[in-house]
Amino acid sequence: MLGSWVQTNNAQRILDIGTGSGLLAIMLAQKAQPTCLIDGIDIDFAAIAQAKDNEKNCPWALQLTFQHTSLQQFPIGTLYDLIVSNPPYFSINVSANKAHSAKNRLNARQTIELDHPTLLQEVTQHLSASGKFCCVLPADVAKVFIVDAETAGLYCMRELLVQPKPQTHVTRLLLEFSRTKQTKISEKLTIYNQLGHYSKEYIALCKDYYLSF
Repeated sequence: MLGSWVQTNNAQRILDIGTGSGLLAIMLAQKAQPTCLIDGIDIDFAAIAQAKDNEKNCPWALQLTFQHTSLQQFPIGTLYDLIVSNPPYFSINVSANKAHSAKNRLNARQTIELDHPTLLQEVTQHLSASGKFCCVLPADVAKVFIVDAETAGLYCMRELLVQPKPQTHVTRLLLEFSRTKQTKISEKLTIYNQLGHYSKEYIALCKDYYLSF
């Protein structure tokens, strides 16, 4: 969903932090300018290997580069017009109780190694003056994240509140930040309608990436 929602506009350099298998980076390559270069980084060696395999099989391979590295070790120099990230869902104080599977353990480890304030501080060092930073977070984490972002000099300018079905609680927020304070645009998206089918709004958002739509 993040890849569908993010606006690449005229971005010439994009950084995907925690790229995993590279799906988000590939989605952004599809919608970005043909001259846009996209770097994906991840601390998981197996994930980067999968991303490189996926890169070989997509039409935008020349725009994509995947590296096995942490954000803290990623060289500061190139500034990015757009930075995207799907941060781990577990905060440090709950990771010990929830890290019961291999995937959860990795997510917990990533959060400890790159907590949200550190992530935001690193983003400010890699983001261009007019650049945008986009991420997706659980609703119960997003409020604190927005406060942390302001401390780092990043301000929420756009948000999408996502609920699974009508009359259910918002579970996720898609957020866009910039270095400039401005009036925030807030929208809500319901994934499924009352019948359990994808909503018209969700289909409209994601139709370019899902063949079933």
